[in-house]
Amino acid sequence: MPSFSHTIPQLAQTLAQRWENYLKCGDFEVFVEFALSLNGLSEQLKRLHLAGLVRACQELENLALSLFGDESTHPVAPEHSKAIAQQLGVILTELHRQEAPATPARRICDTPENPQENWQRPRRVLIISQHGHPWSISLAEQLRFFGFTADTRHEASPPGNGEPPLAIVFIPDEASAEPHADNTVEQIGKLRNCFPTSYIYCLAVPLNLESIVLRQRAGADACIPATNTAGDVLSRILDLAETGEQDVHRVLVVEDSATAIAHIRRSLSQHGIDSMAINDPRKLLETAADYRPDAILMDMYMPFCTGVEVTSALRQIPEFQALPVIYLSSETDIVQQVEALRLGGDQFLTKPVNPIILASVVKTKIERYREMLYAGRHDSLTGLLNHATSKSQLKTMLHSVSATGKLVVAMLDIDRFKLINDNYGHPVGDQVIRSLAWLLRGRLRSSDLIGRYGGEEFIIALPNLNLERAISLLNQIREDFGALPHAHAHGALHATFSCGIAALPDYQTTSTLIQAADDALLEAKRNGRNRVIQAVKAD
Repeated sequence: MPSFSHTIPQLAQTLAQRWENYLKCGDFEVFVEFALSLNGLSEQLKRLHLAGLVRACQELENLALSLFGDESTHPVAPEHSKAIAQQLGVILTELHRQEAPATPARRICDTPENPQENWQRPRRVLIISQHGHPWSISLAEQLRFFGFTADTRHEASPPGNGEPPLAIVFIPDEASAEPHADNTVEQIGKLRNCFPTSYIYCLAVPLNLESIVLRQRAGADACIPATNTAGDVLSRILDLAETGEQDVHRVLVVEDSATAIAHIRRSLSQHGIDSMAINDPRKLLETAADYRPDAILMDMYMPFCTGVEVTSALRQIPEFQALPVIYLSSETDIVQQVEALRLGGDQFLTKPVNPIILASVVKTKIERYREMLYAGRHDSLTGLLNHATSKSQLKTMLHSVSATGKLVVAMLDIDRFKLINDNYGHPVGDQVIRSLAWLLRGRLRSSDLIGRYGGEEFIIALPNLNLERAISLLNQIREDFGALPHAHAHGALHATFSCGIAALPDYQTTSTLIQAADDALLEAKRNGRNRVIQAVKAD
């Protein structure tokens, strides 16, 4: 089953080779393969958080799709071929600049033999602002703290070495309701031409449609309203630079035709989508429970029952109530299609299905489904596990640890947080919370539990870590958080947190571990704050 490589150089090689193959033969089927590779490459780049490259790749994909046609329209005209080659050259150049594979960012606790090593390799951010602007000063300081190189300039002139920055941030002199009140739009266009793959943020954008549209046309990727703070862009840049594991899309195909199954699975595999097929709908519930699909492709008419009947039964199972179901059928009666959707389906595709349309629909449905699941389990401000999920995960983690195993639970609370909100406003308070969340994500292992327990309080669970190492680690994070600047309208502020910890075997249930850690946290607050205190089990 074909799949795209996980490394940037091989991605570039695959794309270039498919275009060269088309130039040699001009065959329509080869052009289809090139278009498919562009679509798959876009998905890979999304997972690598290379947003600028994603945009450039999608623009080229749109150009290719506009020239799709049929066999009689190929090879494409020379001017079209030249346009594709030019855009492809930009993408390939930028692909070769990238060196990191699509693996999770290394975190300090994953390499205890070198705890001082940075968890994220440095990236360059270009800041365009007036000299001495408080937002640019504090943002640059924060970026450097997290391992970025911040290059502040007063006009949109490209750096001398021509290396594309990861992101470009425009900070205007002052917010204005007039779309043309500053020359930001012109500067955006100038830098977009120089750096087609960099991610461009515009801060303090007036809240009117014309201002946003003009900046987007010039090449801006994100327009942050004037009502938001400069700190809002920090979280976006941190997330932009963080790589993640490739999460394969899984699709269960319910179809009684072997020919249709082969065609569907081939189309999905060309886009990096994993699939499993069954020809008997009576096996659906057992198969779905084992395979855990992200979506189901359902034939409308099968020997035992209809796809609508299968979907209706599937919706009776709580864990499958929101699972996307996409019907596949030669049915063209609009009344039947609407009825099928009304009775539990999410989309209706008529056979034969264009493979690119099929993959696009499947990916869109899966992404929305995963976003829904994610929103139900994670805190919207920080992206950490929410209160209920944290407790559930801790219970699961505790069950997997033996009676003599190691597990440390910590409760953290930002000191004097109400004063931060009162003195600097809630947006700045939110940024302090987000900064601590990202620091925890960066400093802890992927196997650790990190949750926002409520307000400015966090919960952490550290499995297979002895108590002394946990205390040392949390104290290091506490010191680093105290040194971290948080941007506000007039500069930057600093904050601290207090922490209480409890561990096995002193406390052996979820509730007692949390309660003991919380009690120790209160003791840390009473003893002067900005400290880590261990819960001591009463005799």
